[in-house]
Amino acid sequence: MDMNTELRNTCIDTLKHKGPGNACIQCGFRSSIFTKLSDEQFDKLALNKTFANAQKGEIIAKQYSEIKGFIFLRVGLAKLTRLNNDGREQIIGIATPKDFVGLLSIFSSKTYQYNIIAIENSEFCIVDYNLVLELVSTNGDFARTLLEKISQVADLMMETRLELERRQIRGRVAYIICYFANEIYKTTRFDLPVSRREIAELIDMRVENVVRILSEFRRDNIIRIEGTTIEILDQEKLRWIKMHG
Repeated sequence: MDMNTELRNTCIDTLKHKGPGNACIQCGFRSSIFTKLSDEQFDKLALNKTFANAQKGEIIAKQYSEIKGFIFLRVGLAKLTRLNNDGREQIIGIATPKDFVGLLSIFSSKTYQYNIIAIENSEFCIVDYNLVLELVSTNGDFARTLLEKISQVADLMMETRLELERRQIRGRVAYIICYFANEIYKTTRFDLPVSRREIAELIDMRVENVVRILSEFRRDNIIRIEGTTIEILDQEKLRWIKMHG
């Protein structure tokens, strides 16, 4: 039995043996935008979603490909990237576990306006697009919750972009290190899931500048770098650079 079949069978088994409303609780699926669905509506949704997994570097959804469903990231991390007019790829966001990925395109376009690419081995499920539209038209509370979530995603992406743009290069690099430490891994020692080039794309700087700043942080004993592993040695100093750099 492959992973996708096992995940689907687990969900169905939970639904059958523990009663309506209990499916998908462990992975956080129901506790996100589907809290306003009735048990009957949620059970229908849970039984009609599909499971998939992606290896690091694998494309989950391709820019300009047709939108066929809502993507819920269960495990792992994914980056959202766009190709600029000059053909250069730029990261516009990072999706974390329990995120619905691609919400900003879901009603405004028939195609994804960015790539969704796994930056860690990831597991996700896909909710049928037409079924969600049906729920939107029949459940006003759900529709309002979905709109609120879309607005929150847009606000967060805008806030992150503005926070980066008002900083110099040192502040931008410090911001990203703090982001992974505090928001994603919740620890001062972690394996950086993106390359130096991807950091440069995310903060809109040149790769050589990112490498130089990381070297300066290491020289000043602010961080320790061992391969892809980063350890923050001086949290206060890094936080100060993040705020004032």
